[in-house]
Amino acid sequence: MKKEFVTKLDLGIAYFPDIDARYARQKLCEYIHSDDTLYQRLVDMGYRKSAKCFTPCQLSIIFERLGMPWGGKNL
Repeated sequence: MKKEFVTKLDLGIAYFPDIDARYARQKLCEYIHSDDTLYQRLVDMGYRKSAKCFTPCQLSIIFERLGMPWGGKNL
């Protein structure tokens, strides 16, 4: 089984394509940490603030809460 991970940077860019990449990552992380429900669900799935990538399970939680970036297209 192939595991596919997505970096915080790539996901930030996907959600906020019109701003600087580093700021997009920061904005995504700020949103995650400000949403108590989302943050707790991610922590329950092994999320750490220091992690550089999201696991497939964590991505599904993010997509469920925030909707799909990229108009539903894959990375």
